[in-house]
Amino acid sequence: MLLWAIASFGLHWLMPLQLPLDDHAVGIGRVLTVAAGALLVWAQHCLREHKTTADHSRPSTQLVTAGPYRYSRNPIYLAMIGVFLGLALVFRNGWAVIMIVPFVVAVGRLTIDREERYLHRLFGEEYARYKRRVRRWV
Repeated sequence: MLLWAIASFGLHWLMPLQLPLDDHAVGIGRVLTVAAGALLVWAQHCLREHKTTADHSRPSTQLVTAGPYRYSRNPIYLAMIGVFLGLALVFRNGWAVIMIVPFVVAVGRLTIDREERYLHRLFGEEYARYKRRVRRWV
């Protein structure tokens, strides 16, 4: 998240790319930021409730399929994208929109793929069934 913010707002400071948005779009950005933030909190709460973690330095103890994990295998990353897009609209920052693309590619290839291999090794067929039932994003 921090890298996205530094890249987006750093580029905007160096070479402004102002989005021509009206106040309604900015309002939508605010709502999206709050809604995505709520999704992030909900997803993290579900992990804690099931006594497991998204922290890569600690082992997963349980496959969480409840809460937002019923609809997306990656609600935390989905929430981050929502926060990024919402903030891009609020600040009318075109770079912030553009920088979502490398974030999604990097998270998909560098993080989610690795996490999915780990979860498959750890939970086996239970994870395979979950993966068939619930999409990666939405």
